[in-house]
Amino acid sequence: MVKYTEEKKRSRRNCKLGQIETFGLAFIVILISVGFFMFVSFKSKQVVDNPQQEYSDDKLPEDFVLSILKVTVDDCDKFNVKELIVDCARGRKITCGYAGVSSCEAVNKSINIMLNKTFMTAGNVRRFRFYSENLYDSNGDTLINVTYLNCTPKSRQGRTGEATIPLYPSDGDVYLKMNICH
Repeated sequence: MVKYTEEKKRSRRNCKLGQIETFGLAFIVILISVGFFMFVSFKSKQVVDNPQQEYSDDKLPEDFVLSILKVTVDDCDKFNVKELIVDCARGRKITCGYAGVSSCEAVNKSINIMLNKTFMTAGNVRRFRFYSENLYDSNGDTLINVTYLNCTPKSRQGRTGEATIPLYPSDGDVYLKMNICH
């Protein structure tokens, strides 16, 4: 009989421990569920003002940066922007037009014109930042660095459009980047 009562006590103790563990597991599941529902309700309250505008702002920088690389420049109609950027980064051997403008000057001028006609027109004013990395003018400053309507790296920005231009056979790459600010 002593064995029977000892086994009964152990069985009750194990049963109580099992109940406590089950209660703890249920409590954790409830906490996770409540946290998930709070997260979902918070996210659902954030409404996009203009989803079409937000989509175009996300897609526009990349499309613009990639498309300007194929544009030929007025003063250098034999070369496109990408070829002039490569020449500018490698050694500035190409001269354009009657005035003998360097490839760097032709690229900078043509990109500024394209930005003006695309983003600074009356019907399409947008805050943006367009800049190059690893492309410098004769003074050692960044060749292309256009900021419009105070769009800075600290501004709230959409997606970045980027084009990588390899300088093969030379080492390194040139990067053209554009951000649309909100």
